[in-house]
Amino acid sequence: MKKLILMVVALMSFVAVSAQSEIVANFNKGNEEFKAKNFTTAIEIFEDVILNGEEEEDDASVQCVANAKKLLPVAYMQNGIKAIGVKNYDEALGQLNTAVTKAKMYNNPKVAQAANNAIAKVYQVQGGEKFNAEDYAGAAEVFAKGYAANKRNTDLAMLLAESYFKQDLYNEGMKVCSEVMALPASPMFEKGKAEAKQKMNLYTNNKIATLQQANDFDGIITMAEGLDNQALAQKITVQAYLLKKDYDKVIELGEAAAEAQTDEEDKSAVYFQLGTAYNAKEMKDKAVAALSKVTAGPSVEAAKAAIAGLTAPAN
Repeated sequence: MKKLILMVVALMSFVAVSAQSEIVANFNKGNEEFKAKNFTTAIEIFEDVILNGEEEEDDASVQCVANAKKLLPVAYMQNGIKAIGVKNYDEALGQLNTAVTKAKMYNNPKVAQAANNAIAKVYQVQGGEKFNAEDYAGAAEVFAKGYAANKRNTDLAMLLAESYFKQDLYNEGMKVCSEVMALPASPMFEKGKAEAKQKMNLYTNNKIATLQQANDFDGIITMAEGLDNQALAQKITVQAYLLKKDYDKVIELGEAAAEAQTDEEDKSAVYFQLGTAYNAKEMKDKAVAALSKVTAGPSVEAAKAAIAGLTAPAN
């Protein structure tokens, strides 16, 4: 009986060692395929190593499983990049999305972000085809998917914003531009931020001009209320009340609106409007004080001229 028990124990030990050896051998084979850029084969092997080695407790198996988990999402990502190279975008998206899923599953945020960046570029290409065909609704739908994957891709963000603006979806376009403007200060975002500001100014001015022609000043105020960018919303609101000749409201809101601006030209624009309102109310000293704060942008010369007129000696 004792001899039988010893034989069973020895057999169990042999089976355990065999399982460990198979996991190690399998991982090594997968690693070689990975290095040879045979990613599809490597994926199959790594998946098998993880599946069969997850419950093993010996150091060699544990290390092989850990390494397989690191390399598996990379292999999926590399397969996706290869598919991009041959313009097989559906295959690319399938592989890249799996890479993101596996990277998150195995706590590899860098690979997840890299795969998401690649996903965004695929959607940028696909959306660009629709955009060039002037299918702006279709382009926006595709670009939005890419933007969701990588909100730091400002080229893609601007294409999405422009697609919204082309459909007269002002608030949606402004939201994307505002998100770009809110990105951290960095040389990599400077071009995107400059373009976002240009689009915000262009389409805001166009919208205001259209509503102004219709004498719909309350419509301008309503438009401002729908904006996420509160500084811009305040600037537009003050402008609308000035157009309505509601000078008391301009005076009530003007100082806070000016101080909310982060750009000197925008701040100066609001102070010019405030000075204009004070002047209309014949509050000369306050008009001069407000106009003196106009230091940048196209209103500087007009402010200087107004100050000269207000401070000139009476005949």
